[in-house]
Amino acid sequence: MEKETKNTRVKIIQVATRLFMDNGYQSTSTRQIAQLAEVTQPNLYHHFKNKEEVYVGVIESLLGDVNKELVKIVGNPSLDTISKLQKFAECLKTKHPFDFDLMMHDFRTNLAEETQMKLFSLWNSSYKAPLLNLFEESDFAMRNGLSPEIATTHFLNTLSPYIKTEQSNASLSITRVVDLFVFGVSATK
Repeated sequence: MEKETKNTRVKIIQVATRLFMDNGYQSTSTRQIAQLAEVTQPNLYHHFKNKEEVYVGVIESLLGDVNKELVKIVGNPSLDTISKLQKFAECLKTKHPFDFDLMMHDFRTNLAEETQMKLFSLWNSSYKAPLLNLFEESDFAMRNGLSPEIATTHFLNTLSPYIKTEQSNASLSITRVVDLFVFGVSATK
């Protein structure tokens, strides 16, 4: 019985992930989730109090899975910083199915303040912290006036448009995006 309950919860999270990814929080209903997960709405509410709790479950699952990969990449002593940045970006592109902009919009506009704080904290520890650590331990010097915190925020903002699922045929490869981030566009200093 406990295994069946866990399997049902996992199935709900999988279905909800796809719906939230495709439609965003606002346009996804618990009815749709239940229907596609092949459970009744009362069964869905047995596992989750409401749609917001389903969304939190989706984000927790996603961030936890991706974080494991990001920590491995950042901690790999055989890679230089640029290679780690490239692998970090590729990992986000392949393992993070959500549009960052849509996810952050959903966080800010559709969730209770307590939930927002919980998810932003989780996001910071899962994505931002490993990247911040990478820049703090970087094997290249950063320009004067730039901190690892600024580099981290800028890298995630720069990367965001290139890791959206619909951007898989983007004109710039992840390698090129990382190259432009690290070296800029100027041929001179």
